[in-house]
Amino acid sequence: MASLSSEELNRIRDSVNIVDVVASYINLEKKGKNYFGICPFHDDHTPSMSVSEEKQIFTCFVCGASGNVFTFIKDYENISFVEAVNKVANFSGIKLSQTINVVKKYDKEYKAYDLAIKYYKNNLKSKEGSKALEYLKSRNISEDIIEEFDIGVSFLESHLSKLLINKKFDEDMLVNIGLVNKKEGIYDIFRNRIMFPIHNNFGDPIGFSARVYNGEVDTKYINTRETYIFKKGEVLFNFHRASVHAKKSGYLILCEGQMDAIRIYSSGIKNVCATMGTALTNYHINLIKKLNVRVILNMDSDNAGIKAALQNGELLRNNNIDVSILKLNDAKDPDEYIIKFGKEAYEDSLKHAISLFDFKLNYLKLNKDLSKADELTEYINDVINELNKYNDDVLKSITINKISEEYNIDKNILLNKLIKPVNPIKEEVTINVSKKKSNQNIKAIEEVLYYMMNNVQYANIFVKELNYVPEQKYLDIEKDIQAYIILNNTINMADFITYEMNKGKDGIIKEIINNHNNDVEMNIEEFMEYIKIIRKWINTSKINSLKVELKTVNDINRKKEIADIIARIKRESEEYGK
Repeated sequence: MASLSSEELNRIRDSVNIVDVVASYINLEKKGKNYFGICPFHDDHTPSMSVSEEKQIFTCFVCGASGNVFTFIKDYENISFVEAVNKVANFSGIKLSQTINVVKKYDKEYKAYDLAIKYYKNNLKSKEGSKALEYLKSRNISEDIIEEFDIGVSFLESHLSKLLINKKFDEDMLVNIGLVNKKEGIYDIFRNRIMFPIHNNFGDPIGFSARVYNGEVDTKYINTRETYIFKKGEVLFNFHRASVHAKKSGYLILCEGQMDAIRIYSSGIKNVCATMGTALTNYHINLIKKLNVRVILNMDSDNAGIKAALQNGELLRNNNIDVSILKLNDAKDPDEYIIKFGKEAYEDSLKHAISLFDFKLNYLKLNKDLSKADELTEYINDVINELNKYNDDVLKSITINKISEEYNIDKNILLNKLIKPVNPIKEEVTINVSKKKSNQNIKAIEEVLYYMMNNVQYANIFVKELNYVPEQKYLDIEKDIQAYIILNNTINMADFITYEMNKGKDGIIKEIINNHNNDVEMNIEEFMEYIKIIRKWINTSKINSLKVELKTVNDINRKKEIADIIARIKRESEEYGK
C-alpha cells in the first residue's frame, strides 16, 4: 500500500471543515462557538457530541468518542484509516498524489463476487439471456435499474466455476463463500436464475438472491447460504445506497423483499432497504440507529407481513427509534402496489403512515365482532394492556377518552385498569467510558499534553521547565509531540491526531481530549499550574526514593550526601512554587 506524507494528509484534512462532514452524517445545531448533535457512537438521547470548528475536532462528553474528521469517518463507517482518508479526499475533490490501494480483509472474496457479477451481467446482454431480459422488462425493470443494481442471469452450464478457477481463485474459498460446489466435480451453485447481487453495508458484494423466471416449478427465490462474509442478520439489502438518501430525507423505508426495495428505488424514492427474510437483529438496529432518522416499516399486506411489522416495530420502539407503519391496501406488497397504482400513489401513501400504537389498535380489532360484549371486552382489555407498556400520559388520556366516547364506557372504569406509575428514586447514572482520573497528577499530565498538542509555545515551555512526564503511559505521546514539532515546526491538534492515527497510536489522545474541559479557554497561567503539579510529583517521587535508600545505606558520607540532595530538592520545590 502506498503511503501519503504527513504534509499531504494534513492538506487533505485541512481541505474540509469537520462541521460540514459530520453534518452530512448527523444533525448538528450551533450553540455558542461549537456545534452539538446526537452522538452516533452510543445510545444517546440528548445531544452530547460537540464539534469544534476552531480546533477541527469532535468530542462526546458521555462515551468518550473524539478525534478529527478522519477519526469520525473511520469510526462511523467502521472502515480503515486509509479508507477514511480516501473518503475525505473525495469529499473535498482533492486528487491524491498517488493511488492508495485499500486492501480489505476479504479482498479476494469480494473480487470473486465482483467477477461473478460481471459474468452474470454479461450473460443478460447475450442472445441466450434475452428471455431473462424480456422477463425483467415485463416486470417494469428498466435498463437503468438493471445497470444500477447489477442484475444478471445464470445459465444451466457451470461456466462461472471454470472462469473463477482459470483466474486462479482458490477452489475451497469459492466453496466457502457460496459460489461453487464440488461434491461431484466443480459446478455453479446458481443456475438458470435471474441474479440480484447482495452487498454488505459498505458496498462490498457478498452474495446473491436468485429468482426463477422461465416458468420453472421451483423455489421462487434462493439466497446465498450463510458464509463468513454473508450473514443475513448483518445485512439489509440496498442499505449501502439507501443510507445516504435516508440522512437527507430524514427517514428510512424498510420493506421485506429486494424486489420491493428495487421497485421503490426505481420510482425515485431511494431511501429504501429490505430485510433478508429475517426479523430485525440487534446488528440491524445499531446500524439504523447510526442514521438518526425515522423508520417507516412497509411490510407485506398478508398476516405474516402484519406480524413482521408488529415485531420489528416493537423492536425499533424499544430502542428509541421513531417508527411508523405503512400498510398498503389492494396489493400484497409495495412492488405490486406501485405497478398497479403508480409511484405518485405510493408517495401519497407514505404521508399517511400511522404510528405503531395506532397500527396495534387496528390489529387488535382484526377478526373481532365488537358488537358482541365478550369480544368488545377482550378488545378493550387488550388496548389497556398495550397502553400499560407506554409512559406517555397524553397518549393514555387521548386513547381512554376515545374508547369511552366510542363505546359508551365509564371513563373511570378504564382509568382504574391502567397501572399506576411508580415513582422510583431517580438514580444518577453517569456513563464514563474513559474513567476520568480523579488523581490531580494524571490530570495535570493530560492537560499539559493537551496544551502541547495545540500550540508550539506550550511545548517549548514544557521542554524548558520539565522535558519529562513521570508516567510511562503518556511518555510516548510526549515524545511524539516533540518529534512532530521538529518535523513540521508547528503543531495543531487535528493534524497531530492524523499523525498518531497513521501510527495506530491515537487511543490515549482520545482520552486526553475527552478529559479536557472544553468550556475553559487555554491560558499560560493555568498551564504553569499544571507544570508545578507535575514538578512537585517528580520531586516527591525522587525524595521518597532517596528516603528508602537512606534507610538501607550504611556509609555515613553517602547518608550525608543523600540528606543534602533531599534538602536541595525541597528547597528548589519551595522556590519554584512561589
